[in-house]
Order: sequence, then C-alpha cells, then structure tokens
Amino acid sequence: MKNIKYFSFPGTPKAALSALLDRKSEAMAVAGGTLAAKTLPETVENFVGLKNLPLNYIKKRGADLVIGALATFDEIDNSKLAKSWAGGAVSAAAARCSSQLIRNMATIGGNIARPHSFNIFPVVLLGLDARVRLLAGPGVKTVPFADLYGADLKLKPGRDCLILEIIIPGKTRNWSCRFEKFAKTEASWEAYLTLFMAASAKAGTVKEARVAVGALSPKPFRAQAAEHAVSGEKPGAAVIKAAALELGRELDAARAGDFKKAAAASLFERFMHDFARKLRPGGVKK
Repeated sequence: MKNIKYFSFPGTPKAALSALLDRKSEAMAVAGGTLAAKTLPETVENFVGLKNLPLNYIKKRGADLVIGALATFDEIDNSKLAKSWAGGAVSAAAARCSSQLIRNMATIGGNIARPHSFNIFPVVLLGLDARVRLLAGPGVKTVPFADLYGADLKLKPGRDCLILEIIIPGKTRNWSCRFEKFAKTEASWEAYLTLFMAASAKAGTVKEARVAVGALSPKPFRAQAAEHAVSGEKPGAAVIKAAALELGRELDAARAGDFKKAAAASLFERFMHDFARKLRPGGVKK
C-alpha cells in the first residue's frame, strides 16, 4: 500500500461515491479490507474506507430480506432473521467463511464486489435470485445479481459505483436450501467446490429448483440442465438420478474433473432425496 497518497472515511454513500469519482487520483473503496487492502492495484492512490457508512443492517422490507453491504459475515451468521430464511442457508454460508477473525471483518458487499473463485456469497445470491442496489453517478439502480459481473452493466463496484444493499426476494423465504463448501478444512478460505441448492414444492412436485456452482471459476454459474430435470416433476429416485447426471455433464463442460463432479452429484442427490422425504405424507420417512 505504499502507493496510497490519500485516504478518507466518508460518512454517507454519496460522499463515498464522490471520492471514488474524483478523477484527480485513482480511487478504490475498501470495506472489511480482508482481501482488497492486500490486493490494491499499484495505480490506486486514493483509499476510500467505507466503515463509517450506515449500511450494516439486516432487515425485512415488505416480503424481502435486505442485507446492507457492510453487514459482516459474523452479523449474518448470528442474525435471527437470516437464520429463519431459506432454511438457514444464508446464515450457514456466512459461518463457512474462513476463520472467526475474518468473519468479524469481512462484509457481504466486499465479498461480492469483485469476482473471485473462493468468495462465498456469489454462489448463494445467484441461487436465491437476489438483486443488488448500486449507487452510481446517475443515481441508484437495482440489478439482478446475475448481471453484477456482466459486461452490459458497465460499472465496477468499489471503483465507479457502490454496493448499497442486497435484496433476497420474499418468495425464497420458505424454500428448502442448502449450502455446501467442499474444502480441506472447515476454516479454509480455498475450496474445491461450493454448491448452493434450493427447491420449492407445489402439489407434491418440484415447483422451482436452483443449483448454483462456485469455486470452479471467478464467476459462479447456474446448472440449468439439472434444474430443468427436476422442475415440474415428482422427485423420485429416477428423476433425481437423471438430474444428477445432467449436473455431471455441466461440470464436465466447466472442466471440473471427475473428483469434483462426483462430489457435486453426490451432494445434489442427497439434498434432493431429503427434499423428497419432506414432501411425503407425515414428513420424513425412510
């Protein structure tokens, strides 16, 4: 960080954006600083600290779950509201991010600002159809999380816009969801594979399904063939096996390798069988 000549800790999002857009020097926003502060490009001279912005909330707005960009992993992990949403998968994902010291500092906004293979929340938010509110020069805009890393957005969070909050739609509150991180140890930041799976039911069939895959590349992706294989179907053994085979083919296309492909298929089948048992009369049965 020897290249830093200026630093500021603005108190409002507008002031922070103004500092980022000051063309006298190249600026970059830093939230928790667990990764960005160690990887600042040498061209960056202006450090814009975000810790004073009032964006560390977790709340309901209408039917939706809204998480401020500066909410830490620890705050999300321990939030009663987050624990009650999507089968607790949002909270469970936050608990799987590295060590407790990192969870105390790392923020959800910082975790999604730049694509990285081992970031936790991108795969979760992709699977939950989340939206992201951004503050840019023209004003506030809300975009699907799936578009955050797309070329069409033409904005770089932390460089020429700010992430204000993440919105998880109310329809996901009662989805059955599971987050899996396949890594050497519980506290490893690196992972062989991250997987977010979700399903909702209607009249004994799978109404909607989500399978999001991370850690294979900087940007997570939806395994849409596997999703389509179970959507609208009764989740019997044959349907689940067929969907797992589709997931395997999609991981083949992503060059995941046999080890990761087998792990993903196994975790997906386990999730879907658990979901199927919940749909049976009387709940879980063997």
